[in-house]
Amino acid sequence: MFDGLNYITLYWLSGFGEPKYEIWEAKKASISRTQASLSFSLYLAWPLEVADEGHVIIRKKESGLTLETDWFPEEEFDLQTFYSQDHQEIFLKGTFERENIFIHFHK
Repeated sequence: MFDGLNYITLYWLSGFGEPKYEIWEAKKASISRTQASLSFSLYLAWPLEVADEGHVIIRKKESGLTLETDWFPEEEFDLQTFYSQDHQEIFLKGTFERENIFIHFHK
């Protein structure tokens, strides 16, 4: 899944409790792919503060792509997919609930 796109940035806008905006970067060495899923570990890039690593799994399902994360272990977030014109970048957007999730994949 998403072969060749080895740079991942996750933008997390939380409306839960105190509103917060975070940028997370994937650890390239942690990216694991199968035909039906993509998993990776993240570190907090902004704001600059100490935070535990995050872990994300994106799965292909009949209904489309979903995101699972250890931040919300009992939940799945449905994702919409957007491609750049040259298909060198993919942008995933979580369906709005209380959390806004945007994931950018690029070479």
